[in-house]
Amino acid sequence: MALPSLRSAVARFMLNRLRTARSVARLAYRLHGKKPALIDRRGTLTYQQLHGRVLRLHGWMQAQGVKQGDIVFTWLPETGEQYETRLATFENGTIFASFHKHLSAQAALDTLLRVKPAVFIHDPALSEPILATVRERMPGLHILAIGKPYEEALAQATPTRGTAKVHEDEVFALHMTSGTTGLPKAIGYTHRKYLDSVRFIAQSINFTPPASGQDVNMLGLPITGPGSGLVLPTLLSGAVLVMPENFRPATLAGLIERHKVSRAFLSPSAIIDLLDDPDLPRYRLSSLSHVPYGSEMMPAPKIAEAIRRFGPIFQQGYGCLEALPPITWLLPHEHVDASGEPLGLHILSSVGRVMPGVQVVIRSDDFEPLPQGQMGLVTVQTPVRFDRYWHDPEKTAETLRDGWVVMGDMGYFDEAGYLHVLGRSADRVRKGGQLLNPREVEEVTHQHPAVKECCLVQHGEQAVLVASLRQSWRAEHNWRALEHDITEYLAENLRAELQPDRVRIVPEIPRSFLNKMLRREVRAMLDAEEPVAEPAHAL
Repeated sequence: MALPSLRSAVARFMLNRLRTARSVARLAYRLHGKKPALIDRRGTLTYQQLHGRVLRLHGWMQAQGVKQGDIVFTWLPETGEQYETRLATFENGTIFASFHKHLSAQAALDTLLRVKPAVFIHDPALSEPILATVRERMPGLHILAIGKPYEEALAQATPTRGTAKVHEDEVFALHMTSGTTGLPKAIGYTHRKYLDSVRFIAQSINFTPPASGQDVNMLGLPITGPGSGLVLPTLLSGAVLVMPENFRPATLAGLIERHKVSRAFLSPSAIIDLLDDPDLPRYRLSSLSHVPYGSEMMPAPKIAEAIRRFGPIFQQGYGCLEALPPITWLLPHEHVDASGEPLGLHILSSVGRVMPGVQVVIRSDDFEPLPQGQMGLVTVQTPVRFDRYWHDPEKTAETLRDGWVVMGDMGYFDEAGYLHVLGRSADRVRKGGQLLNPREVEEVTHQHPAVKECCLVQHGEQAVLVASLRQSWRAEHNWRALEHDITEYLAENLRAELQPDRVRIVPEIPRSFLNKMLRREVRAMLDAEEPVAEPAHAL
């Protein structure tokens, strides 16, 4: 039996009746038992097989004395064990939390000591530097390593169905921030709020399986980050989840072709990497029918290029950990005109229009509302906002003001009601006595055919534009000459006050585990003043 489209009346009725993540997962196991559920490095598991492993993992936890409300922490790469553990916490009413694999060992240790989980499931390749200390300082912690110990634990455990009563207002997950600016902050979300976010998503995304059969969803963002937002929709629609081991373009394109992926949740940088891959034409990617993208702002010239390459299959949502998406949508048909051609860059550079039931207000530094067209702080009021950071009232007070989430972004509304997000207020750059929003410069830079990625950063008293080149331009052009060419291009296409003081080309722009550009590392590159290596055969 196949679940109908989440946009249909029947599916919406079912979704409204489901109150917890456990009820969603159990429905999926019952309806889709023989269908493929998970594809990862180990192979393919059906919903029935996945359910069996989840019940065994729950049985193992129960045998250790783990109880409802305990925290289960993972520190794993992008693996199926991560998915299985998440589903096991749905089953037994524990609270799931996870580190991303790039977190430093010291930050992982500090967070473990702060959060005090009952279970720690880990990859020894990541945890080895801290494992002895963890065992010494957390003697009651139940520790399980993936690989042979994990498989033996499941083999010896009794499959056990959860019997604890799970309420929709109980916390089911601790979502961790990336930790790129300090210790990761944790936000506890209840079943109710997370399912409300899914209900919002269901108003605009059609999860009808393709005519060829089962929907195939692929993560193009870490499941320890925004990729977790694909878990419940995958279960609800009876889709199979493809988990790449990495997000390199060859890996993603190969998996799309091999498994006939129909839906891929990608970061803007992943889309840019795919467009820049000279081998992309050899992959058959026609199965791809829907690409939600997010986690940072997408350059309008690049999404226009992606539409010309793949068709009108892209959908942008705006949101964050503190205010779950969707706050706004730019739907696939809103990316293109009646003939299917990309719309103007002014529309494509927006994040779309505000969802019904959500309020967005642009405010001054004094927190006063600003009129349409005026730039200021983006603030959001939504039913699916966070309530507080875990044990951090001071940070909560900074981010949550009078019921409004301060997004940390600068933005404005245009006359058609589209929200334009210009980037983080903390990333603004000083030039000539005024503050520049980097995106205003970067959007124009992306129109230069040589540019792959770029970011405007502060370097001393200068506003410096740092760019990387598309592969087709790297070997055959002199980089110093291209810096001059880009400078002239910007002089012709930007107002004088927006023009950078200097342009520098680098081999690659550093990225985070979420594939976001790391502006602080770009600044560090400039501070180091290391010369850029030219290709040996550059002209």
